[in-house]
Amino acid sequence: MCVIICIEDGKYPSKSTLEDAESMNSHGGSIAWLDKHGRKNYQKGIKAKQITKIINKQLKPKGIKTAIIHFRIASVGNVNKALCHPFEITSRVDLNLKGEHMKTDLLFHNGTWSEYAEEMLEFLGKHSKPMTIPYGEFSDSRVMAYLAKRMGAKKMAKLVTGWNKIAILTSDGITRYGTGWVKHKGNTCSNDYFVPTANQWGFNDDKPYTFAGYGVNDQDYLNEEEKKTVVKLKKDYDLSDDDINQYLDYGYSVDDIAFVVDQEIKEMKDVRKGSLTDSMQQRIDEEDDYMQNFSARREGYGY
Repeated sequence: MCVIICIEDGKYPSKSTLEDAESMNSHGGSIAWLDKHGRKNYQKGIKAKQITKIINKQLKPKGIKTAIIHFRIASVGNVNKALCHPFEITSRVDLNLKGEHMKTDLLFHNGTWSEYAEEMLEFLGKHSKPMTIPYGEFSDSRVMAYLAKRMGAKKMAKLVTGWNKIAILTSDGITRYGTGWVKHKGNTCSNDYFVPTANQWGFNDDKPYTFAGYGVNDQDYLNEEEKKTVVKLKKDYDLSDDDINQYLDYGYSVDDIAFVVDQEIKEMKDVRKGSLTDSMQQRIDEEDDYMQNFSARREGYGY
């Protein structure tokens, strides 16, 4: 599901933290920062090692305190450096790998926006005059940057529902959209699924595979508001601890689960009625592929 790490007071993540984030999101990393003149700079399609070097050699010595780091795992769009984040918020959304001393705002995204094509076509259809659209490969995140330029970031963000999270680097700092942001070692992150936990994958004699010591089974894992949300999920959807932990395993936050379950229920009803649209089927296929790839990656990391 990718991860966004926002640095707003010069507290940069360690090399090991970046490597952990990269291990779960291995399709390309990036870093963008705000210089002392309010200009934006970025490099993308790079590794955690290169990001660490930029931090230690360029940003810390210059006293740069505001930055955004992103690691991608592709859910919409091909796996290549050009579709790594950030995306320049312009009418062209050029697929540059580097930017220096820019006035242009930069967009980062965590999640999957399945309706990106429909929303873009609807926006274009409302205008009587032809509008220039970006050239080349598309992803849901690139469309966000395009629409943010055309209609404004706030309006664009209102179109993006569900568990999606967006961070925009502006001349005034970082603007975030979406719910479920978390704190990790002084930084605001779109999720913390990359953080290693003791006994993350456990086994016992009663069940061949459990989440003992993880998620809702770990009293230190959730904050008080999240614990209340878990109680409500169990009551409203008749979910067990292992059901909820399964969603956490897939990369959803506690706040995402109700939305995801509602979507699953709706899609199951549509399947029974035979009214599943092509776009809905595409989203189901994309999420199924993502979950299968997630399981394969997890096994590769020895979890």
